[in-house]
Amino acid sequence: MKEEGTGKRKLSKRKDPEAAVSYYDEMGYPAQSVREYLLTLANSSFEQWRKANKTEPQSSFPFNLKKMSVSGALFDLVKLDDVSKNVIAGFDADTVYELVSEWAEKYDRELYEALTRDSEYAKKIFSLGRGGKKPRKDFSKWSEVKDYVAYFYTEFYKNELNMPENVSAADAAEIIRRYSETYNPADDKDEWFGAIKSICEPLGYTPSVKDYKAQPDRFKGHVGDVSTVIRIAVTGRQNTPDLYDVMNIIGEEEIKRRLKSAYEKLNEKAN
Repeated sequence: MKEEGTGKRKLSKRKDPEAAVSYYDEMGYPAQSVREYLLTLANSSFEQWRKANKTEPQSSFPFNLKKMSVSGALFDLVKLDDVSKNVIAGFDADTVYELVSEWAEKYDRELYEALTRDSEYAKKIFSLGRGGKKPRKDFSKWSEVKDYVAYFYTEFYKNELNMPENVSAADAAEIIRRYSETYNPADDKDEWFGAIKSICEPLGYTPSVKDYKAQPDRFKGHVGDVSTVIRIAVTGRQNTPDLYDVMNIIGEEEIKRRLKSAYEKLNEKAN
């Protein structure tokens, strides 16, 4: 069944693209994700079992015909996306690379050529935030990957420099100028963040989020605002995986080029 307005109707082969298996291939849902979602429809106890058995193969689930619903199951693409994000979050970087490349070769040649030009570079991107107790869940299907990786590839990268509302173009330009002078690709993570904190006070920002919350009228903002300006200058986005790791993957030459370009555009806008 499918929700429509305030009611439900049966899936239609004529009206609903998701009624065809080809839809899931074209959109880039991993087969494992689709099977995982179908199991949630087939047996009401599957989701509870999966929570208790996070790494067990689907074949280990004790499927029970008696727990199948007697009414029409509601097919929910939003739920499928949620399930698929969890499934993909459990893949290692090599698996993601192989499956995305296989899909892209068929459906997105531009993405395929970018990823396969340097497979190790691509795998570094897919390794970001992967593993651990709370792996990142950045995409639910392979058709979303091009947007996810766009700022790592010059042919996809676009930056409109949409800075936070509380940071003026002049302040953003000065933050980037000061940071460019301290940027050192050899820094470890503590040194890297220390460099960002060091430019805060001279520009009217506090390196302490706690101090800003206690006395917001004393400062233009805090270190989070400063790092956000740098993040946007480098990636064009306010939200990304760990910025230190992102910058290490992009590399010194391209980082310097982007910082210079962002400074020039913001300085021109400010004046």
